[in-house]
Amino acid sequence: MKEYQLQIKLLKHIKDKKLSKLRVFHVPNQGIRSVKQKLLLSNMGLKSGCPDLILEFKGGSIVYIELKTSTGTLSSSQKLWYTQSQILGTPHYILKGNFFCLKNQLDKILAKHYKR
Repeated sequence: MKEYQLQIKLLKHIKDKKLSKLRVFHVPNQGIRSVKQKLLLSNMGLKSGCPDLILEFKGGSIVYIELKTSTGTLSSSQKLWYTQSQILGTPHYILKGNFFCLKNQLDKILAKHYKR
């Protein structure tokens, strides 16, 4: 299964949980763009390496989640984002594996950060 397919399934899993005090979103940072488009988006604040999912919890805390298939690897810009998150103290998780592995890892993150 491709990474985007895993992401869609995980988002459905989150929606099925009906967590009212949680906002989840994706920054569309992938794809091939012209130099002009890249410059425009960069000037608008788009950053290379932005994680696949951003979870915002009640009280304003956020968690970054980067998804990878079993064979996926982090790009240099994703590694830099992770390092900067550690410096800033922002929780940042890298989930790797098949859907069931990712779902279990995600459920542990939700249990840790979601306040009822």
